[in-house]
Amino acid sequence: MSFTLIANLILIFAVLGVVVLFLRRLPEAIEKDKGNDDVAGEKQSFFKKASSVSRTLSKKAWEHIKNGSIFVSKRIWRFMLEAKDLKQSQILANRVARFVRPGDRSINIGMYSSLKKAERLISEGKLEEAEEVLIQVIRKHPHEYLAYEGLMKIYIKQKKHDNAIEILEFLVKHNPQNDNYFAYLGNALLSTRRFSEAADAYLKSLELNDLIPARFVNLGLSLQGAGKSEEAKPNFEKAVELEPGNMQYLLILIDSMVTLGEKEEALGKLKSVFEKHPEEVSLKEKIQQMAH
Repeated sequence: MSFTLIANLILIFAVLGVVVLFLRRLPEAIEKDKGNDDVAGEKQSFFKKASSVSRTLSKKAWEHIKNGSIFVSKRIWRFMLEAKDLKQSQILANRVARFVRPGDRSINIGMYSSLKKAERLISEGKLEEAEEVLIQVIRKHPHEYLAYEGLMKIYIKQKKHDNAIEILEFLVKHNPQNDNYFAYLGNALLSTRRFSEAADAYLKSLELNDLIPARFVNLGLSLQGAGKSEEAKPNFEKAVELEPGNMQYLLILIDSMVTLGEKEEALGKLKSVFEKHPEEVSLKEKIQQMAH
């Protein structure tokens, strides 16, 4: 229901209520004075005039109220449109804020275009061309982190993990509250088998955001690689807790338990989950493998 309709309905009911109340009182007043002909005549004449005046006033009042309600409705509708435009303007301003130089309110369209171009080139697999574009952006704008993110993605795709690590170390240094950067750094370090450093990076990412199960798994794998299997297991358990439907996480936990000499407990846990998910072939195969 629109605001205009609601406003008109309220005004209509208000006017009708006043008219009905006035008309209901007329018979009572006339009835009281039936015994006195003179008084009754005068009052009946008065009430007839009052009724006529009431109808005239009601009609005029209704016209004024109707015009007023239309005016108010238009103002409310205009206010709603202005509020909507203001919200859209704020969203747009936030979106382009990063492309405004400090102390300069002019939009840096050139940098925005370059970043979009690099993004397109990456999606097309033209990684070397994208790298050149992003390096040019960084030369002109050394604190534009989106350009560094683009380079990091390129180096990961190219499996140039050392280059990616260098970029990510710069990003986490200047953005210590960004959990994603620490997680990406952990991934790059884990890929180069730098397990202890990877574990430290994942721990920092989880301190900032402990709701992503994959990070617990990667932390556990890093700890296993560093020879800390007992410390790894709770992280696998946490990942399964956060995403119980992920059978890959469950199987990693089962392998961890077997490594720690908890084969019977692991097999019992596996069978319990398989009873609830008999369609999971991977669980059936793992049970058969562990039974031999």
